[in-house]
Amino acid sequence: MHMCRMTTRSLLKLVPKCCLLIKVRTMRTNNHFEMREYNLDVLQDEEDSSVHAQGRPYPIYPSKGGLKPNFLRDMISRALETLPVNVDPIPKDITLDFGLLCLRDAYTGIHRPKNLNEADLARKRLIFDEFFYLQLGRLFQMLEGLGTKIEKDGLLNKYRNPELDAVFIEEWSGLAKIFLKALPYSLTPSQLTAISEIIWDLKRPVPMNRLLQGDVGCGKTVVAFLACMEVIGSGYQAAFMVPTELLAVQHYEHLHNLLENMEEVHCKPSVALLTGSTPSKQARLIRQGLQTGDISLVIGTHSLIADSVEYSALRIAVVDEQHRFGVIQRGRFNSKLYYNSISSKMASTYSDDSSKGDVYMAPHVLAMSATPIPRTLALALYGDMSLTQITDLPPGRIPIETYLIEGNESGFEKVYQMMLDELEAGGKVYLVYPIIEQSEQLPQLRAASADLESISSRFEGYSCGLLHGKMKSDEKDEALRQFRSGETHILLSTQVIEVGVDVPDASMMVVMNSERFGIAQLHQLRGRVGRGVRKSKCILLASTTSSLNRLKVLEKSSDGFYLANMDLLLRGPGDLLGKKQSGHLPEFPVARLEIDGNILQEAHLSALKVLGDSQDLEKFPDLKAELSMRQPLCLLGD
Repeated sequence: MHMCRMTTRSLLKLVPKCCLLIKVRTMRTNNHFEMREYNLDVLQDEEDSSVHAQGRPYPIYPSKGGLKPNFLRDMISRALETLPVNVDPIPKDITLDFGLLCLRDAYTGIHRPKNLNEADLARKRLIFDEFFYLQLGRLFQMLEGLGTKIEKDGLLNKYRNPELDAVFIEEWSGLAKIFLKALPYSLTPSQLTAISEIIWDLKRPVPMNRLLQGDVGCGKTVVAFLACMEVIGSGYQAAFMVPTELLAVQHYEHLHNLLENMEEVHCKPSVALLTGSTPSKQARLIRQGLQTGDISLVIGTHSLIADSVEYSALRIAVVDEQHRFGVIQRGRFNSKLYYNSISSKMASTYSDDSSKGDVYMAPHVLAMSATPIPRTLALALYGDMSLTQITDLPPGRIPIETYLIEGNESGFEKVYQMMLDELEAGGKVYLVYPIIEQSEQLPQLRAASADLESISSRFEGYSCGLLHGKMKSDEKDEALRQFRSGETHILLSTQVIEVGVDVPDASMMVVMNSERFGIAQLHQLRGRVGRGVRKSKCILLASTTSSLNRLKVLEKSSDGFYLANMDLLLRGPGDLLGKKQSGHLPEFPVARLEIDGNILQEAHLSALKVLGDSQDLEKFPDLKAELSMRQPLCLLGD
């Protein structure tokens, strides 16, 4: 063992005949291990030495900012002596229900544990507190946006027992039933459960805030369409917002094809497409139709939340690929209030009777995500949203063949031959890269722009396109349009194609330097192929054998939720979510989401129980004071 960064002078400072505790992090270098990071603690008195001799757990504090471990230990000991005995903000019945230590015992147990069991119990209490105040704060904020106590009680009850209130098909609106009957395929049990949960929300006076989550190709879009039909069948309007114009056109054409199958022509809702590219005259007519109620459903981009767009009776707003929109953008739909008494024109269009009071209400919001996130992580990230997950795939889908190939010279030759065979058979190919331009800091990585010329010359007779995040929005849409129409046959891209791209005849994907991507991210990329009738392939090129070993799980499984859990364990929540989403993830000093999910569930239930007993927390003044310190934004309105 070689001790790095530890000088002879520092060793000479150690007194003879002393007991040392060292916490180290080692790294293998050539044929030996090196001590890269360590915390060294000198046990200077008999009490410290006796603790070590008895084998009791002994906390080691880091030496940071000039603070020595012994100084920290002394300060913590003094603080522990001043802790009040009987003060604990969390109600006693909750600590008893979940076997939690009181707060004083938890702090003592984490710093002065008698044994490992006491240290574990102390850690559990501190983890519970981190999760509990997060969930309590988010639920408290959500309740503050509601009016009456009845509404708040109903919402809390929904969070406690969402599975007990599923709506059966016979309770759907007439239009939703007709649309379901006209579908050219049967819904999976998971899809039926999802739409039932959503429709139950839609029938309540409380505005829905639900996240619909599912694996690639699970059928989230048709579930959202059914939710829109349920609302339209009751005489209201629906809006379907997506991040790109190309995706808006895809959804519009998809819905148009489904509506063509409906035999009851008089029931077909009027649907419009509104994007930034919509001609001004046509856009003006669409806005007029939305204001008068002549248009029942509009599909579009950010244009749907513009100040110039007014709705007659917007009842539901669907936000697809919700992680691509900011919180403020998603919240803009709440300003599109509808008067809960529809006009006679809209009411006469549909036969369903609805009892409506004269009150302005915010629309229901259904957010959708194509990234399968483990339920515990979703609860931490979206704790103020109801969660619906579609866990199975439609039958009959052709499985994607996944190949792991080492990125050496022979490996590339093999891949290029597979690409040529696919192109000659009439397929299209994605080439996915980790970076856009060649990097001096990362010379081993292939870059999309740098490879464009060499790939074009290698595959003469086949057109190549380029797509990356630095391109303008209209340039990206045009690159995808050309690939979709067949003007280009090979698309060199970064991970911008991870979600929201549907090219049915794209039948092969090659991922360069696949070790640079997470498992869940590679699964999302893989989902861009296999969407048509052709048998599809996904080839993962990795630089080293060890990288290939990590990715073998992708060869064995196509279950997105299983792979997301594996990624959570291997890489942590930040890598699984990516920079944009993980930036909204709270920091937990003690808890680790990948292993403490069961405590998070307990904390969520406890927060519901507390708010059920006292929605304004007035019965728990100590708890409310603690919440105001930990989550101050929750109580700004007080």
